[in-house]
Amino acid sequence: MAQLNITLNQEEILDLLSKDRDKAFATLLQNSLNMLLKAESTAQLNAEPYERTDERKGSLATASGTET
Repeated sequence: MAQLNITLNQEEILDLLSKDRDKAFATLLQNSLNMLLKAESTAQLNAEPYERTDERKGSLATASGTET
């Protein structure tokens, strides 16, 4: 499992809260989950998205099937 450190930007949070408090938590959660999924896929594939290396594993197992 990949290790992920999440850094929250105070200005970004305050900006989100000042615009729409109801959507602020949803936006922060969505961004955090997207970062987590990217880190997990990078760790599983042994490569960054769109990166082609000799170490890259061929496919990514997902709930909806296998992605290459």
